[in-house]
Amino acid sequence: MLGQYVTGVCAVSTRFETRAGVRHDAIAVNSFSSVSLDPPLVSMYLRDDSTFLRRVRASRQWAVSFLGNRSRPLVGVLTAPAAERPSVEDAADWAVGPHTGCLVLLDAPGTLECALHLTQRLGDHVLVVGRVLGAVGREHDPLVFHRGTFTALAPVT
Repeated sequence: MLGQYVTGVCAVSTRFETRAGVRHDAIAVNSFSSVSLDPPLVSMYLRDDSTFLRRVRASRQWAVSFLGNRSRPLVGVLTAPAAERPSVEDAADWAVGPHTGCLVLLDAPGTLECALHLTQRLGDHVLVVGRVLGAVGREHDPLVFHRGTFTALAPVT
């Protein structure tokens, strides 16, 4: 039944320190939502055992790139297990966000950069809330997920 609900698809990125320097990680998320306009807060849900969640908690920063129709191939890369994922930096055309240093997609319909506001465990997932530090919007068609598949929005006539 929940497959009837249409959701957007996002690439969420964070950065983390290694002995070799700063690295980036990103995943695909469709559990993204606006929480508050004043202050501007957004949320996502991540598995409680997620490597990505551990990295977001450590960096306390993350960025969201709303995926467009042109980004369908990127979803396959970003949904692969962390150990099997190629270098995120090489997977798409990214820019380093000016507010967080996290990666944002250059051709995304929109991007947000966030500071970690709070996390709350809920069952086997964790609610992650971010305070929006910066936002960019572009006129690109979004990628949406409906009935277990990716699709485009049809114009209303």
